[in-house]
Amino acid sequence: MIIHLPTGLTFTNQKEAKSYFGNHHYRRLVRKGDIYFTNYNKSVANDLIQKDNI
Repeated sequence: MIIHLPTGLTFTNQKEAKSYFGNHHYRRLVRKGDIYFTNYNKSVANDLIQKDNI
């Protein structure tokens, strides 16, 4: 599950979140720390950012 912290929106997967925000904006939010990953079982392209969320 993915949570957008400022608004509280929840998404079940990255594809859903990327289609809502757009790929460029989504990646910017991840870098900024506004996106929080829960149930983190699979590695993603920005794995270094997500290691704290395990």
